[in-house]
Amino acid sequence: MTDRSEGRVRPASALERQFWLGERIAPSSPANWVLAHVRADGPVDLPSLDAALAAVAHRQEALRTGFRIEDGEVVRVLLAESVAEPALRLAPGTGFDEAAAALLGPGTFDITAGRVHRAAVAPDAQGATVFLAVHHIAFDGLSQEIFASDLAQAYARAVDGGDPHLPVRERQAVPSLDPGRRATLAAHWRALLTGADDLPGPIGGTAAATGPSQRELAAAGMAEVRTAYPAAGWQAVREQARRSACSPYAVLLAAYGRALAELTGGAGFCIGTPVAAREPDQLDELGCLINTLPVRMPELSAPGVVQRVWAAVGDGIVGAELPCDEIIRAVRTTASRRMPVYQALFAFESWRRAEHPAGPVRMRALPVRPIGGQAEIQLQVGEMPDGTLECIAQASLNGPWPQHLPGLLNAFHDHLGRLAASCDSPRTLTTEGPA
Repeated sequence: MTDRSEGRVRPASALERQFWLGERIAPSSPANWVLAHVRADGPVDLPSLDAALAAVAHRQEALRTGFRIEDGEVVRVLLAESVAEPALRLAPGTGFDEAAAALLGPGTFDITAGRVHRAAVAPDAQGATVFLAVHHIAFDGLSQEIFASDLAQAYARAVDGGDPHLPVRERQAVPSLDPGRRATLAAHWRALLTGADDLPGPIGGTAAATGPSQRELAAAGMAEVRTAYPAAGWQAVREQARRSACSPYAVLLAAYGRALAELTGGAGFCIGTPVAAREPDQLDELGCLINTLPVRMPELSAPGVVQRVWAAVGDGIVGAELPCDEIIRAVRTTASRRMPVYQALFAFESWRRAEHPAGPVRMRALPVRPIGGQAEIQLQVGEMPDGTLECIAQASLNGPWPQHLPGLLNAFHDHLGRLAASCDSPRTLTTEGPA
């Protein structure tokens, strides 16, 4: 099955241009890798599953798009068919780490050729686990749910003896900003972030004054520590968010900001946070459709911190049309080897993971963790099926943070509990932030 749109050339998005440049600066950096994880429960027919994987790769143009330079600009080039290798078979019981080792490496991706993904299947007595290694240029967090939904639909057709192919999902063209709007947004960000400080290193740590360079960060491995935050505590956080007339995200971000301030003695620093940049008609489109917004931490110690953080998030959302690289260019005033503007990252996976019927099988996307470093220190929080929060702290191995990850998570838990138990007066905000 071929696509009449074969060879279509369109401008790349700002984020795709960043990934293109990143591959030139640090080829095959784990920071550009994603490993999606889908569970299929029931009597899985492996040939039908292979056919479904191929069908999804054809439906979703992001999985068969290459990138090249044309007239000095990075462009998308749509291929007629996916150039991914056949799905790899893994041993029963293969876990996330083993699948990552099998699928991800220096030769896995070639974004110029459009080789941006590869699948693997680990069958077992209860069904199968599907892993999808994807270059970040073609995939974001919400893409996991879209992929699982498409895979279930295609599998249901294949196992029933039908054609597994689904209608091609043509990608939306990249929206453009007129010069006046771009200038207004740049001025907005300068007003928000002028005078913001870099995040200091941990108190008492080595190399406290500076972190790794951007090139070093892209090439380095990551240290990781995980904890679980209890379901009762998470319920208390949600109740505090309702009292404060904001999203639970604001409580989590405030606790993270306080933990960083406690360990570094810093103030007025920024935390980068990825937010969805999908239009309503892109809810079934694979792609990296996010923007990373720097949120400048307000005064963190006094009462009302959740509302102040929520207001800072809202201020960022107002300027979310401006891509992150342009935000950085607008506000960066001095050259530095470190990541500019923000050195810490926070991500909250708040979406519900649905169970998708697929004939006699049920499929669902599973939570995954970042593969590589997007910042010197990063925290990802996700709600688990049992109502707990999974908290994953990661830090570059060539920076000052690895030995401080347990202390950071302990401080995060402590401040989260304190904020959930506080009795700040509610205050209504009209802005919106990440859910």
